[in-house]
Parts: sequence; structure tokens; C-alpha cells
Amino acid sequence: MSEVTDIVLPILQRIQTELADLKRQVISLDGRVDAMSESFAKIESYITYSLGLISQNKADLDRQGRALLEIGRRVEALEHLS
Repeated sequence: MSEVTDIVLPILQRIQTELADLKRQVISLDGRVDAMSESFAKIESYITYSLGLISQNKADLDRQGRALLEIGRRVEALEHLS
């Protein structure tokens, strides 16, 4: 029995050590993933805000373009009256 124990025990101890190392690595990775998730959430909010501003600016430019065309039509109409 002693020979079997001498053979099996070191293998089991090595497996136990490797499992402990893996658990430490997983805990470390969990922390990093959580930090990355928070960063991505912040980036997502900035992107959403920026897209909102871009859409608002595009709408403002469209509105100003239509107003400029209307002013051009009015000036042209006034020039024809004179």
C-alpha cells in the first residue's frame, strides 16, 4: 500500500496545487473583466451622448439650410419686384 500512496500522493498534491493556481487566476480575471465591463459601460454612454449631439447638429444644419433656401427665394422674389 505504501508504494501506491507514494506514487499517487505526489500526483494528487500537484493537481491540488494547479487547481489552487487556476482559482487564483480566475479570481484575478474576474476582477479584470468587471473593470472592463465598467469601462465599456462608460464608453457606451459617451458614444450614445455623442450620437445624440451629432443627430441634433444634423437636424439644426438641415433646418438652417432650409431657412437659407427660403431667404434666397425671398431675395429673388424681391429682386423681380424691383
